[in-house]
Amino acid sequence: MSDIVAGRAGQNAVSRPAILAGVSDLQLAFFLFRFASGVNLFFHGTMRMITGVVPWADKQAEAFVNNPLLPMWFVKSFLYILPPIEAAMGAMIALGLFTFWSLLAGFGLMFVLTFGNLTRQDWNTVGNNMHYVLYYALMIAAQRYNVFSLDQRKSR
Repeated sequence: MSDIVAGRAGQNAVSRPAILAGVSDLQLAFFLFRFASGVNLFFHGTMRMITGVVPWADKQAEAFVNNPLLPMWFVKSFLYILPPIEAAMGAMIALGLFTFWSLLAGFGLMFVLTFGNLTRQDWNTVGNNMHYVLYYALMIAAQRYNVFSLDQRKSR
C-alpha cells in the first residue's frame, strides 16, 4: 500500500501507538465512522424502547394523519417495530458484524424513512435523511477499509 493510500505521506506522518502500527488512516477513519454510526442508530432504537415505544410512536404518527399514501395502520405498525430494528442494526454496524449486509439494511431503512417524509412533504427532514443515505453509501463504497470488525475476526 502506498504512503498516500495509507494516509501517511512523507514528513507529515504522525507517531501512533503500537496497536495501530500498520493501520492506515483510512482504515482507522472507516472504523471510527462505522462505530459512531452504529452507536447512533443503536441508541435511536434503544432509548425509544427504554422510554416507551407506544407514546413515541403515537406522537410520530400524528404527523401522518390524512397522509394520502400511507394508511395510519401501516404507519403505526412500522413505528412500533422500528426501535428494535434500529437497535439490532445499530449494534451490528457498531460491532462490524455482517457489515456489508448491515450497511445495506441501514441504507434501506433510511430510504424507507426518507420515503415516509417525502409523503409528508417534510423537506427539512428529507434533507437530513439524505445525509444518512450518503453516509451509508460511502461506508458501503469503503468496505475495503473495514479491518476492525467482527467480520474480520471471524475470517481469521
